[in-house]
Amino acid sequence: MDEDLENIRIKIQKMAELAEVNGEPLAWFEELYENANRDSDYVPWARMEPHPQMVEWIANRPEINGKALVVGCGIGDDAEWLEEIGFDVTAFDISKSSIDWCQERFPDSTVNYCVADLLSPPENWENKFDLIVEIHILQVIPENMRDDAAKNLALLLNNNGHVLCIGRLYESNIVEQPVPPWPLGRVWLESKFQSLSLVNFTRFMTENNSIGDFPSVPRFIASWKKISP
Repeated sequence: MDEDLENIRIKIQKMAELAEVNGEPLAWFEELYENANRDSDYVPWARMEPHPQMVEWIANRPEINGKALVVGCGIGDDAEWLEEIGFDVTAFDISKSSIDWCQERFPDSTVNYCVADLLSPPENWENKFDLIVEIHILQVIPENMRDDAAKNLALLLNNNGHVLCIGRLYESNIVEQPVPPWPLGRVWLESKFQSLSLVNFTRFMTENNSIGDFPSVPRFIASWKKISP
């Protein structure tokens, strides 16, 4: 692993550990984005381009359109791509520094960037979105909070809306670590979206460096649809 990436990984783990001790397990996101000082190299998951699996998934489903929500939008590349292909996009992050960074990168964007928390989303978002994109967010939320986060994703979908999730996949040979990211099991994921209809669940291995990632880390791309009663 690249030495600089390893150093960043260690720093992030320490921030996450301290945030957990202080009773604010998600506070390290703001610390990370603020300390990055607009240097994307300090944010391991900042691709500076839309996520390729997301792009491929959406390109194969031209019937999906309308209002999109990007969960934990980081520095905005996924949100901007969705806006470019015609979605009406809302993108949020728990970190104000992240949102400020997005607005500085894309000053003329029509994306609605805002600070929000998946654990307590705005009430007027319920049943609102045709597409929700969640990439690498559930896997960094502590287990005791993760169920509520997943439940809220389903609540924000409108009838016939889709939720797309991408993340690390838990398998029996994986040793879990005390700090994020935590791999997610297929059984857990499907249990949290029981109110929705599974569209696809695919395991893949191709992924560039991220926090502590190696090319051999198993991952998943999965989607569900909210069926009209």
